[in-house]
Amino acid sequence: MMRNKILLVEDSKVIQQMYRNKLLLEEFTVVTADNGMEAIKILSQEKPDLVLLDLMMPIMDGYKVLQVIKTDPRLSDIPVLVFSAKGQPEEVEKSLNLGAAGYIVKATTKPNEVIEQIRKALRNKPKVQEIIRYSVEIKEDSRDAKKLASDFNLDNLKCRECQGPLLLELIPDFSHETPWFSGMFFCPKCRG
Repeated sequence: MMRNKILLVEDSKVIQQMYRNKLLLEEFTVVTADNGMEAIKILSQEKPDLVLLDLMMPIMDGYKVLQVIKTDPRLSDIPVLVFSAKGQPEEVEKSLNLGAAGYIVKATTKPNEVIEQIRKALRNKPKVQEIIRYSVEIKEDSRDAKKLASDFNLDNLKCRECQGPLLLELIPDFSHETPWFSGMFFCPKCRG
């Protein structure tokens, strides 16, 4: 039987080692990352069955990692369990809004319960949470449209293939206090 591969993203070496050992004992394959950047690098090379993700880490926090996973078509079906020390309602809500499959509070959850949550998330894996996306048309004569088109070589906001208007796709980034988005231009006709 194939073992499920878990990516454990945790900056505390003690917690990382404890859960690595527990996961190995429970017959999982384990890959570890000490911070968000390391996790993204690993995800570019291999695809785990589930990510156990700490939120508060140096270099790149868990919210950003979660957003990268859930907005990348190659990774978006991977369940992510947020594994955090705090568990304030706004943290839980923010994590679930970004597409987390669940939220585990380290201090109040026993390792056996964490394993049970991992197994449950793996059983429910086919359910892919749709990420909120907004498509916005930018008119050529609006404010900084010409500067934007020129600065990013966007051919007057027209598709290079079909000359149709480009739309700006905005994806909410809940890792900021104020409304913040990641965006990209696309052609609705050529994209399919």
